[in-house]
Amino acid sequence: MPFRREVQVDASPEEVWEALASDEGRERWLAEPERDIRIEVLDAPHRLVWWWEGADAPPTRVEFRVVAVPPGSRVIVTESIPSFPLASLAASFAKVAA
Repeated sequence: MPFRREVQVDASPEEVWEALASDEGRERWLAEPERDIRIEVLDAPHRLVWWWEGADAPPTRVEFRVVAVPPGSRVIVTESIPSFPLASLAASFAKVAA
């Protein structure tokens, strides 16, 4: 089930994009830098989709939409975990003796 959040920020879409799409920008706000990020969609400066995962967490799809609104930008974030249990599937193969 996807989770959707919105926040309005006092920054241009280009400034928001820099914070989302660049390593340097993410270092300023992302609390979990140890997660691996794989970019799926890069449509500057309006839409960014990535998959990220950590050592103890399943891959999660995160979509950012950046909309210009006076006096700055609205950022809409939708995060979802795949409904198919990929980790469970992979673990079941490890249980089968070769």
